Amino acid sequence: MQTPDHPSPEPRNADVSPGAWRMAEHWPELAVAVTDQAIESVDLMLRGLELLVQRGRISEAEYQVLATPAHRLKHCGMNAQQIVRFQSGRVRQSHEKIDLAYVVESVLQERRDDLALMGITVRRKFKPAPLLIDPTLGYSLAQAMMEWSTPLGNHIDLRLDVEGEPPRARLWMKVLTDTPPVQSQVFTDNIQWLLLRQIAATDGGIDLVREVRPDGVELSAVFKRTLGTPTPATAAEAHPDAPPSTVFKTVTGAYVLVCSASAETRLQALGIVKQLGASADGVASAAQALAAMRDREVHLLVLDEVHTPADVSSLQHDLATQHPTLAVLRLVPPGSAAPTTGGTAPASVAVDALGTALGSAVMFTLSNVL
Repeated sequence: MQTPDHPSPEPRNADVSPGAWRMAEHWPELAVAVTDQAIESVDLMLRGLELLVQRGRISEAEYQVLATPAHRLKHCGMNAQQIVRFQSGRVRQSHEKIDLAYVVESVLQERRDDLALMGITVRRKFKPAPLLIDPTLGYSLAQAMMEWSTPLGNHIDLRLDVEGEPPRARLWMKVLTDTPPVQSQVFTDNIQWLLLRQIAATDGGIDLVREVRPDGVELSAVFKRTLGTPTPATAAEAHPDAPPSTVFKTVTGAYVLVCSASAETRLQALGIVKQLGASADGVASAAQALAAMRDREVHLLVLDEVHTPADVSSLQHDLATQHPTLAVLRLVPPGSAAPTTGGTAPASVAVDALGTALGSAVMFTLSNVL
């Protein structure tokens, strides 16, 4: 007989006792399953639409009408994946000294074409802001702030400064609106805001504040692990009276070499690298890579270790003996390593995450080279 002092053991199988099964414990798994299925379904639908365009069944304009909401759904799923990944605690953080101004400029550069297409103008006024943060986390925060702000208005002011004692870096964003903003819309906990909150919680040293003003909406992120004292504005600081612009700092002058035996991987990586503003070429063999390295200075080598050239050993030998200081970004199998940047460890990006991780990895690697 069951007594208070000798309770019956809790069933091991949830099917035996439904009351013993706690749904809250399984929300992460459910979120992962739902987002994975949504992204996979959207990808299948987009491929189907592309096939219809190729066969002349629908026009390019009709494709855009159907594809736009599909891309939004896919992006929402990817944001949800980020939230779950950060919340799970499986993120390996490597706090490094980085200039937040460069990180934000990198994000703006990557989004330049998208912002122009949406008719969004950006004015920025940055001061150097060195702080300790995981590079990937800082980059994700800047991306999420832009994602949160763009639906609210077409004019964005960005400011970054360091003030106070102890010093605190403050990234301030104001979205100007033609009419007074609706508070219920601003304070809705949408997927972008939830991602921002999760990034701040994961870092543990970021405070977020959102406010409604008569002429727009403000969002600020204050960083507690700021290094140094306030410094004068750099030459890159925009003049207060300068017109809004969507042209930002680039990595012009950098030369990136992509080495992969897979033509698809080379094309995808080259497309991402060239969007950043760097010059880039792709090669399919170690012999071609060594020839390119003899012809001109290479600032970064992107080496595919999934689709490796047959003669890769000669390239590895030359890297160790002739180019020991050359920055190498390695493309590794899916799930084998999280993107890492900076420090002495070689950076790596999973080959199935090029679209989401390669751009930031390249920018941070080049920031240590140029």
